[in-house]
Amino acid sequence: MSRDHLNKMRARQAAKDYMHGADLRAQSEELSDKLLAAKFACHVSTIKKVREHMPVAVLDDEDQVLIRQCAAEKARIDQQLPKLSKSYLSRHYQVSPEAIDIELDLAGWEDPRIQRKKRRAA
Repeated sequence: MSRDHLNKMRARQAAKDYMHGADLRAQSEELSDKLLAAKFACHVSTIKKVREHMPVAVLDDEDQVLIRQCAAEKARIDQQLPKLSKSYLSRHYQVSPEAIDIELDLAGWEDPRIQRKKRRAA
């Protein structure tokens, strides 16, 4: 295989990993304290107290368990994110960020966060 072909294959894999990371980033955002507070109709400080196992009167035990599960899932997702950033993947696969961008464009990929903003604006 030619060197160019290998570079293209590495860039394509980096782009796939980056897309996976973008999906995880979007999931992580959905589990943020701010969005959880909106979903559970309470203040962000209440979500933080629940995460720290502090007593709160405005949420029942079932909701508190669910919030802690969401926080644990967010933490699990967030651990993976540094190795799915474009700069990390560029170094890891030894390709330029521009090569990754080209592969993302060829795949017709659009960042899930941009898609969400477009839906909100519509």
